[in-house]
Amino acid sequence: MNGEKRLKIATAKLDSRKTHRIDLLRTSAGMDRKEFDQTVLELAHAHKIELVGGDTSGMTDVQIENLMKIDGTIFVNIVWLIPVPAKARQKRH
Repeated sequence: MNGEKRLKIATAKLDSRKTHRIDLLRTSAGMDRKEFDQTVLELAHAHKIELVGGDTSGMTDVQIENLMKIDGTIFVNIVWLIPVPAKARQKRH
């Protein structure tokens, strides 16, 4: 299964609707750190997701470590710019 599909499945498992926490996706996707980071970067460059900042003040050090850090900027969430298939969304309920 490719990284994009694994990330979509992980997204569908979260309770979130629009923005999805990167640390939770990283855990849920079951990918190693390098594969996860590469997949997220590829999807961002392909304009399939948007990386979004956020408030980390209530997060643990482990949660912060599992976010995306690019050129000194910490990204907390992703937003899918392409829809997650309806079949995957229905599994949340």
